[in-house]
Amino acid sequence: MLPETEEKSNQSEKFPARIYKENVLADCFADAKRYFLDAYLDVDYAHAVMLAEQGIITEEELKELLRALRSLDLESIKRAEYDGSFEDLFYYLQREITKNCDPDTAGKLHTARSRNDIDVTIYRLHLRQDTLRLLRSAMDLRRNLLHLVSEHHETLIPAYTHTQPAQPSTLAHFLLGMAENLGRDIKRLQRAFDNMNLCPLGSGAITTTGFPINRHRVAELLGFYAPTVNSYASIASVDYFTETLGATTALLVNIGKFAQEFLLMASMEFNVIRLPDGYVQGSSIMPQKRNPVALEHIRAIGSKALGQCLGVITSVHNTPFGDINDVEDDLQPLIYNALRDANRAVALFAGTIQSATFNLDTLSRRASENFITVTELADTIVRRENLSFRIAHKIVGTSVKAAIAEKGEVTYEIMQAAAKEVLGHELSMTAEDTTKALSAENFVAVRTIYGGTAPVETRRALSVEREYETTDESWFAEKSGGLKNASDNLYKTVDNFIG
Repeated sequence: MLPETEEKSNQSEKFPARIYKENVLADCFADAKRYFLDAYLDVDYAHAVMLAEQGIITEEELKELLRALRSLDLESIKRAEYDGSFEDLFYYLQREITKNCDPDTAGKLHTARSRNDIDVTIYRLHLRQDTLRLLRSAMDLRRNLLHLVSEHHETLIPAYTHTQPAQPSTLAHFLLGMAENLGRDIKRLQRAFDNMNLCPLGSGAITTTGFPINRHRVAELLGFYAPTVNSYASIASVDYFTETLGATTALLVNIGKFAQEFLLMASMEFNVIRLPDGYVQGSSIMPQKRNPVALEHIRAIGSKALGQCLGVITSVHNTPFGDINDVEDDLQPLIYNALRDANRAVALFAGTIQSATFNLDTLSRRASENFITVTELADTIVRRENLSFRIAHKIVGTSVKAAIAEKGEVTYEIMQAAAKEVLGHELSMTAEDTTKALSAENFVAVRTIYGGTAPVETRRALSVEREYETTDESWFAEKSGGLKNASDNLYKTVDNFIG
């Protein structure tokens, strides 16, 4: 229980209380300056222009407001410390604007809007830039993977299931799988961007306004596709960032799996990939060490970003459908940190593998070891002998057991002995047929079906991925260019009014 004097002091303390100021408002003010200062000004410019175009304020009032906004000392604002004389950056900027023009005119800037619709607008303005940055890195990573694919259609590798050698494949086929995953991640991020890039400004506190504003014009000036529709949902909905974080989460899961594969490949026990010198690190005590630290950081940073994504979604999953602080100033920086770290992991991955080289001899040798070609021997028996796969599987399985017992490989003689044991007679296949069936090159080459390992198929698949790459580059250029053009046009509009 608080002492009586302290309790009375707390009850009489004016807003903001010291503890509230130190633990909430000061941090929120610093975050807002860092993330939203430019966005606040863009919103002010666009809203002021629209008010004048709609006849809600005069052109002279518009010019005065625009000059006041243009006169703001942004460097001084960035250095400002929170002192409790204003509630947040919004009120601080209002105060600074009033210093540069008539107070009544300054007050008209807030006609037909609320902090609520301003906030959800500036959040989207910032988030869409972060989303484009992450998209750029994901596209760069896919491009670098596809470059490696183009060089390794014939490079044999062992494919693994349950972390055990399974069947021969090619490096192109393996890397195409990663590129295909990334293509879906890119599409998810594009959809998130498209759904996010709608403008809530004009929704007011939650029910719009009685003033004849033009929400489409403000959306246009800020580079949005269009306004959001329902004003209640415009304020209450959070899927503009949960969808983005969901797409980022899916991407990060893939990145973690890919990084784990390359980390295993870089270990001395596997010894099949060599990273460029700029991405490895030595040891302070062990001169021989060549640690693949870039891959470790990809995994660690990606895991950190994933944790932040899940943390945000956990924080909002049971909050009210309305205006609520839970999804605003305290939470927004975690969203941006999540995307920043996600981008760090993906960008680092793109750089790390760009100049990686592979131990082709070791990969090729392992593509024929550990009996991983015998699936094709069973398939050949089915085709040549008109037997069921169940019987062929039994013959080959018996052959493998015999080869292991003899500490050797499956041979024509071992296979025929197994066939006699299972069928009571030998197969019509020749020794040449058996050797070909057990060849890793043949194993890969015969899998020409859609999505298979044969070089003819991986070349076809690569050409399709290149088409997707071209389409996505066009999408990116259109969206990023659209945002830049909108920003340029907004400020040209302001300049035209100011004269």
